[in-house]
Amino acid sequence: MEEKVFRLPAVAGVLSEGFVEARLHTDGEGKPAYDRNRELQDELAGSKANPIYLVVDPRTGATLDRFEGADLTGSRFEGFLRKALEQGPR
Repeated sequence: MEEKVFRLPAVAGVLSEGFVEARLHTDGEGKPAYDRNRELQDELAGSKANPIYLVVDPRTGATLDRFEGADLTGSRFEGFLRKALEQGPR
């Protein structure tokens, strides 16, 4: 999704409105940070499945919303982002 969906004008526009991207790379078994990153993903998302996108409150670290799986058209993901922007930190 990062290579195709995030670059779609509608999605890129919403992302630039009020999000700070942070990535947690959980691929690369055998690499030094692999185990810790998988643990952190489980702590943050409650799952080790990929992909999972979280909206996190920057003040509290609480997960406000999540999007699981891929959306090759970008329309559902754009809706997810817009909803998060409208609701803002709770």
